[in-house]
Parts: sequence; C-alpha cells; structure tokens
Amino acid sequence: MSAALGIVLASSCAQQGAPPGGPEDLRPPIVIRTVPDTFELLGTMDGSIRFEFDERISERPSSGTFDNAVIISPRTGEVVVGHSSRSLTVELVGGFRPDLVYRVTLLPVVRDLFGNQMRDPFELIFSTGAETVPTTLAGIAWDRVTGSGVDEYQVWATALDEDSVVHVAVTDNQGVYAFRYIPGANYEITAFNDRNADAVIDMMEIQGSRNLSIENGDTVFLNFPVLQPDTTSATLVTASALDSVTLLLEFDDYLDPGLVLETITLTVATEDGTDVLVDSVLHEHDYLAYVTMVMDSLVVLDSLDAVLQASAMAAEIAAGLDSTIADSIPPDVGVSQEVLEDSEPVRRRGPPDLDGRSVSPPSRGVGPNSAGQRQAGGPDGERLPARRIVVLLGNSLSPDITYNVAISDLENLYGVPQGGGEASFFIAPSDIDDVADVTDSILAPDTVAVDTAGVEVGTR
Repeated sequence: MSAALGIVLASSCAQQGAPPGGPEDLRPPIVIRTVPDTFELLGTMDGSIRFEFDERISERPSSGTFDNAVIISPRTGEVVVGHSSRSLTVELVGGFRPDLVYRVTLLPVVRDLFGNQMRDPFELIFSTGAETVPTTLAGIAWDRVTGSGVDEYQVWATALDEDSVVHVAVTDNQGVYAFRYIPGANYEITAFNDRNADAVIDMMEIQGSRNLSIENGDTVFLNFPVLQPDTTSATLVTASALDSVTLLLEFDDYLDPGLVLETITLTVATEDGTDVLVDSVLHEHDYLAYVTMVMDSLVVLDSLDAVLQASAMAAEIAAGLDSTIADSIPPDVGVSQEVLEDSEPVRRRGPPDLDGRSVSPPSRGVGPNSAGQRQAGGPDGERLPARRIVVLLGNSLSPDITYNVAISDLENLYGVPQGGGEASFFIAPSDIDDVADVTDSILAPDTVAVDTAGVEVGTR
C-alpha cells in the first residue's frame, strides 16, 4: 500500500500546473521598477541594470535569447542578460562609459508562466554625466523593391567624428525606428538585416544608409530604403510582342525607375539582318501612363460620339412618329456641355496590358507593381522598380518571322553597369484561312450604335 501511495504522489508532483478554479491569467508581465530609475543622473555606473516585473517570468523569451532581447544605445560593449524569477539583470562588458546618455530598450519577448507576452517594448533612459537633451531622430526603413517597411532590422547611427560612437535602434513591424536623446552630431544612418545576429554589417546583408547632421534639440524624420547588395549586371531574359508595334523586354534584375533609357543601346532585327525601327523605349510606369493617356482621350471622343448619335436617332424617331415634332427639331442639333457630362461613354477596346490582356478604361493603370506584397510606392511616394521595359517600334512586325533583340549598356537597380543580352521572339501567323468564313463581328440591331474604330498601342 505504501509503495502504491508513493507512486501516486510522485505522479501528482510530476504534473504541476495552474491550480484549478479562479480567474484565468491573461495579463502580460509588466515592468514595475528599474535600477537605475528613469532619467536618473549618475556620476558613475559600475553595477548592472535591473528590470523588475509584477509577476514571475518564464526562463525562455518568445524568440531569440535574452542577450538579444536588450538593446543598449550607444553600443559600448557586449550585452549580457541574467534571469531570475521576477527580474532581468543587464550587464555591459567593459562597463558603462561616463558622460553619455544611455537608452536601454527591452524588446517585447518576455513572457509569464502562462505564456502571456509583453505587448510593447520598454525603454529606460539614464545618464552617466551627460545632459539629457530631447533630441529625436525617427523614420521608416523600407524595402526598395516592395515599398513596405522592414521588420526587426538593426538601425545604427554612427557619429562621423573622432569618437565614432554607435547608437542603436530596431525597426518595428512597420519599419519605424527611433533614436531619443541622441546627441547632436554628423551621423551615418544605416539599416541592415542582421541575419546571423552577430551585430556586424556583413557585405551581402540587405542594407541601406544615409548621412545627415542633427543639432541638439532637433526633431528629425528620415525615411530611407534598403536593398540586397548585388554584384552582377542585369541580363535580358525574354522578349515578346504585345502587338505588331510593341515589345516587352524582361530582365533577371530590377531596374532603377529613374534610369535614362536613352543611354542604352537597343536593336531589333530579323534573322536576315533587316533592322526594325525603334521609336522609343519606355519604363513600365511610363508605358502605363501612356496607355492611360490614350484611353482617356478615347473615352472623351466616345462620349461625344455617343451623344451625337443619340441626338440623331432621337431626331429620326421623332420624324417618324410626328411631323410636328420633327418640325420642332432643328436640323443642326447641338450638344450642350451638360448633356456631354451626363452621358455614359461607349467603352472601346483599349490597348493591351503588359501581360497581353486587353484593358478597358475602368481597370487601366493597374500594372504588375500593384500585385502581391508590393505597395503603391515608397513612404514618400518614391516610384518602385520593375524588371521590364517596353519598346515602341516605328515599323510593324510581320507574322511567321523570327526577330532578334540585342541590348547593352544597361544598369541595374544597385548601380551595376554593363547589363544587357540577346533574345529572340516569333509572331505566329493567323489561323484564319479565308476571311469569308469569319462571322461579321460588327453586326448589331439597328437600334444599337456600334463604333468600329480600333485602337492600337504604338500608333501615334
């Protein structure tokens, strides 16, 4: 009996947990005290920093390690974090330097024993002798390709003087970073994705930087992009015909939307060497703007056509029903501006989009840059890059012929020159053998006005 009782007691001890009954704990741990105190002015700082919580905390953070959960700015030594049941202690290898304002950020990775996690970072500011001047630098570090803010990137503000002290911040999930109580100086601001958590900016880590000067007491906002470093030039992957006078060229790398395409060398020719006249080379966004301009012009023309046709039809119907009404309609029926504004435009078939589909006016302006996770632009309206450019030709391409495209002197988004390459494309002949067998596509009831005018991209 005693042996069985011992087994039962041992089993019950191995299954410890929250006592039954009582309200469920859903509240995250809260920092109730810090040593030193917030904005405390210390002559020297020889000991450690301590964060005390209102309840017991887990020995494991929600992600990473506790050493990586505390950011000390400026960075003057390696951070070592110790854990106890209700507190964290933070030491700086080599100690805290005098005459500095330290900003210590505890990232929201601390959990209690029930798994409730801190919701927001906790920031402690104290001084080892320097004056705490409310100088602020903040902004957004954003992905140059997608336009969205980058999450959990290190942001360093390195003073460009003899001291070269490094102030440190971390971006949130919107890419926002902030330096508070940073001393006025000339800085290089660098954001990078510290993928191996070694606190070193490696050559091929995604990064970006800007230089600026800050005066004491300033509040400065600085948004800047980050980009994956690249050492290879952009290579032409495919060439395809959108129609008989429009080519689409696609590359294996992104191109700077501000690149002047007149500086590149581009030729289009048949296999026997006959050149095709290149009228202009456009960025993807410039081509879409061109399409929009064409479509807007056509909608205005169609609106006028529709009103004129409707007025003429009304006159004919009135003439057929009542000669008195017919006499009351002037032969030169005018169109007022009010009538024009209230009329519904006839929707013509628009120019092809970059994927080869026809675009009608309601959907114009929607291009590949709006797909997926890409934003409409950068935080300050910067235009995003693309991998494609559009070529408008001065001669029409013929079916059943293979064409060759050669391009050189192209620069990619990272500034690597000497890009380009060659590609071929082929326009298949039409499957229609006899036009007499084609059903008339413009037949319509007499009461419907049909405009057969066509629009072809590249026609100028």
